[in-house]
Amino acid sequence: MTFSAHGLALLCYALASAAGWASRRRPWAARPVAWLLGAGIVAHAFAFLGFHREVPPIPLESFPAALSLMGWLFAAAYLLSLGLTRVRDIGPWVATAALGFTALGDLGLRFLRFPGLGDSSGTWSHTHVLFSAAGFSLLALASLAGVGYLVKERSLKRKRDLPLPLPSLESLDRTESIALGLGFLLLTLGVGTGFLWATSFGERLWTGHTVFLLVSWVAYLLPVGQRVVLQQRGPQPARTVVIGFALLLVSYLGGRLVGGGV
Repeated sequence: MTFSAHGLALLCYALASAAGWASRRRPWAARPVAWLLGAGIVAHAFAFLGFHREVPPIPLESFPAALSLMGWLFAAAYLLSLGLTRVRDIGPWVATAALGFTALGDLGLRFLRFPGLGDSSGTWSHTHVLFSAAGFSLLALASLAGVGYLVKERSLKRKRDLPLPLPSLESLDRTESIALGLGFLLLTLGVGTGFLWATSFGERLWTGHTVFLLVSWVAYLLPVGQRVVLQQRGPQPARTVVIGFALLLVSYLGGRLVGGGV
């Protein structure tokens, strides 16, 4: 049941990605993208429910489960953003990213085995992982929009056509701003709950994971200040968002290499 639901989510994301890219030549193909992503999100949710019913349960703290969670949150954040702003043009990119995260997580979940978690730290650890993964997903979305903005602006200046069509600069800029603000908020909550988890259950407070995560949080203060506080637009804040995400990615992988948790 668990992996059937996970596989169904993968199929929905793949179909959404294919429909999104096909819509560049066939506009009618864009209609089912949001519905396919929604179906994938529902199936994905049933898969996460199945994680807890496995014997032993599959912990969200595991790297493959966290990747899968980021794919789910990536798609969910996009659907929620449709009600706040017009970012429909980035649907194919979001579907492809959700497919990639979920596929990598699926491979790990199928071929690795995980020990169960104790009941004492489950609530705090899951809260930390949910906030951190949600923040990471939104910041990845902001970085993706930032890269798209820089690439499209450069192509427009040089008057060159791109091999893959990109959304308008306005859509990319709006997506970057909203995703950055919400992502930084959720990352902050993830850092806070991580420290509460460590102090409440006697875990080591200063590990490689926490140090790297704090460095990344500080690095994001610059793009957040530019985009959210100063309301700056254009290529410069896009560059700092991309650099901030690169540092966040390095911090996460570095934390894994030195033995930290998710």
